[in-house]
Amino acid sequence: MKSFFLLAPALFTLEVLNPAHWVHLLAGFFGFSLAASALYTLNDILDRVEDRQHPLKRRRPVAGGNLSVAEAGIIAATALAAGLWLLKFASPSAAVLAVGYAVLMLAYTLWLKRMMILDVIIIAMGFVLRVETGAVIVGERVSQWLLLCTFTIALFLGMIKRRQEIAVLSAGAGQTRKSLAEYPSVSIIDGWINVLAGMTVICYALYTVDPNTVQKHHTEALLLTLPFVLYGIFHYQKLALTGREGEDPAALITKDWGIKLVVALWVLVSGVILYLAKP
Repeated sequence: MKSFFLLAPALFTLEVLNPAHWVHLLAGFFGFSLAASALYTLNDILDRVEDRQHPLKRRRPVAGGNLSVAEAGIIAATALAAGLWLLKFASPSAAVLAVGYAVLMLAYTLWLKRMMILDVIIIAMGFVLRVETGAVIVGERVSQWLLLCTFTIALFLGMIKRRQEIAVLSAGAGQTRKSLAEYPSVSIIDGWINVLAGMTVICYALYTVDPNTVQKHHTEALLLTLPFVLYGIFHYQKLALTGREGEDPAALITKDWGIKLVVALWVLVSGVILYLAKP
C-alpha cells in the first residue's frame, strides 16, 4: 500500500496516461514493494524475540515459528535482488534511490528505530524516497510542496502508529521497543498528531496555489480538491484515535469505506481538473 506513493508524480503530471510509462511504472511499483518487503523481513528476523512478547506481533511468521530464520533470510535476499532488478529496468536512477532507501532502512532496523521521534522521521523519509523514485521513472520534477506534504502525512501516520503502540504498552501488554518508553504521555503525542495533521493540510493547500503548480498545470482549480484532503485526514484521525488499542492504523485505510471513497473521489476530481486544464 505504501508503494502507491510512488505513483503520485505520474498521477499529478498525467504521465500515467502515457502508455510508454506503464510498464516502467509497474516495474517500479512492484520493484520498490519487493525491496521494502526485504527490509521488513529482515526487521522481523532481528526482532523475533521481542515480537513474541507483543499481543499482535507474536503472530508474525518468524516470531510465531511458522517461518525459520534461514527461510526468511532467503526470502529477504530474493525479494531485494528481484526488486532492484525491476527498479533498474524501470530507471537506473530509481534503482539508486532504492539502494539509498535500503541503506536508510537498514540503519533504522539496526539502530535508528531505538531513538525517539527520529524513528518516525526516518520512516517518513522512506515515503519521500518513494515519491522521488516515481518522479525519476516518468522524468518529472516533484514540487517541493508535494514532497513536504508527503513528509508531513507520513509523520502523521507514523506518529499515530507510535501512539497506538504506546497505548498497548500502557495497558501492560508488553514492550517490544525501548524507544517507546522514552515517548511522553499519549495526551502529548495527540498534540503532536494534531500539529502534523494541520501541517499536512497547509502544505497541500500551498501546493495547489503555488505559482509553479499553476504554471505547470495551467489551472488554479486544484484548490477545489482541498475538502477531500481535509475530510480524509480528520476522518482517519478520528478512526485511528477512537478505535481499538493496538490496531494497526494502516489497516484502517483498507477497512474503512469512508477513507476509500474519499481517496477515490480525490483522485478522480484531481484527474478531471488536470485533464481539462491540459493544453
